Amino acid sequence: MKILFPWQCCGYALATWTLVTAAQATPAWNAPPDQQTRGQFWREHWYERGAPGTPPGYDRRFRVNAPETSLHPEFGRRPEARENGLMLIRAEEDLFQLTAAEFYAEVWGGHPGTANKRITINGRSTYFLPRVGTEEGHCTYFYPGVSFGLTDLVNGFNAIQFAVDRGSTFWGHLLVDNAALRVALADQHPDLVKLGLDGFTARVKAEPLPAAAGFVLSVECPAAAAGQIASVDFQGWYHGYDENGDGRRLDWHGFTKHRRPVATLGVVTSPPFRQVWDTTLLPAQTQVAVRAAVRFATATNLVYLTTATAGLEIAARPGTRVFLLSTQDAPVPFWSRANQRRTCTLDLDLDPARIEAAELHVVTWTGGAGTVRDYFTLNGVFYPVAEGDRHEVIYSRLPVNPQTLRRGLNRIELRSDTDHHGIEIFLPGPALMIRYQTPQN
Repeated sequence: MKILFPWQCCGYALATWTLVTAAQATPAWNAPPDQQTRGQFWREHWYERGAPGTPPGYDRRFRVNAPETSLHPEFGRRPEARENGLMLIRAEEDLFQLTAAEFYAEVWGGHPGTANKRITINGRSTYFLPRVGTEEGHCTYFYPGVSFGLTDLVNGFNAIQFAVDRGSTFWGHLLVDNAALRVALADQHPDLVKLGLDGFTARVKAEPLPAAAGFVLSVECPAAAAGQIASVDFQGWYHGYDENGDGRRLDWHGFTKHRRPVATLGVVTSPPFRQVWDTTLLPAQTQVAVRAAVRFATATNLVYLTTATAGLEIAARPGTRVFLLSTQDAPVPFWSRANQRRTCTLDLDLDPARIEAAELHVVTWTGGAGTVRDYFTLNGVFYPVAEGDRHEVIYSRLPVNPQTLRRGLNRIELRSDTDHHGIEIFLPGPALMIRYQTPQN
């Protein structure tokens, strides 16, 4: 059995994982722009809970438990404890016509302290999932993309066995909301030939707007194939808020929720497939790139990932600057229930009168606020960042009135009085993107 081992690197509990006994598969969905030099067709096979031929679920959500749960005096007889962490994903594929395979998932990181999150595929290879802060006691939600060897797969039902350890928490536990096997199709794949897409190519054109205000994005592709396109999801590589919780501010931004894109540059569903990317609330920077995930009406699980259009720049704006202000004193875990008040601060070394615009960024888990109305406040001002009690991830970008900010410490408070789960603030925690006026020389 091959095992993927972790090694620690910088950032909040970020780790990169390397496979000891096999080379990294290429192509890779989340490779940096300089490694995405050609377009690639991928096919997604999503896990369907309760589908024919799959194990029964004892709970409505896919849950993974540490071994101690089975005999735990409090949790051992709960329905969640019956879940065995086995996921079967049906992928009817000619393995000889594939060039790469990946596992992708939407994962609530688990009770803070849950450790060693890992998967074994078809009993052949074990891969650790990226560490994004759960082991260190933080609340997390993340979207692992794990490259498999093609010999790990079978043509048919692929068995993904999840496992976790209790670590330092009271109950080693996590949730998988959605998961998929993504496979890269070889050039001239018979299915592409059958659909008339074997010669399909597309790229993103990025035309700068005046005054460094952003870009007009469009997809260039053969006119004959444009009629088959159902949607275009524009994606950006830039330095910004880490909304997908992978520990990197510079990467491909965005994620999926219920399998649909969130926090990307925009999804367009009709010709001419154009999108304006407003960069007025992003720092000036180089190393910017864009790409598009093109989906087709004739094959809904087929995705064409364009080559990266790199070498773009968000130029400095005369008289203004933009920066991201993050909290440095967030509680661990940042989680409120049973009327527990949790606080952190944002230290602003700037006269608020110079601020032109500000935007709050925060990712939360909606376990419920109970009877608390103003459950999340910044300097006493309420922001609706975790509405409802559906136990789901919410990414919020909300405008902030600069007049409510202070030079020095700006206080964030979180409070829920539910007896059950309450509200979680996920890493990287709340932050402000601020555009301000600079002194004129």
